[in-house]
Amino acid sequence: MRKKSLLETNPYLKDPELRKALLELSAASSTAVEGVLTKYPKLSKAMKKKMREIAAAQQSQDKRDLTPLFPLFIMP
Repeated sequence: MRKKSLLETNPYLKDPELRKALLELSAASSTAVEGVLTKYPKLSKAMKKKMREIAAAQQSQDKRDLTPLFPLFIMP
């Protein structure tokens, strides 16, 4: 069985526009850490909104995934 790629599993990378914006932001941040000064890109309002929507959906999914585990942690 083949493992799923990061592109298939990471919800932030599934949207092509958001993926490109985050990649550019990450590359600029990484080069700054290495001492190379570049113009630091900023996410547009639309990209920030997409990130918030994905984060909110992910949080609600995480809560649903953990719900069956809660009874296991309750002491009698």
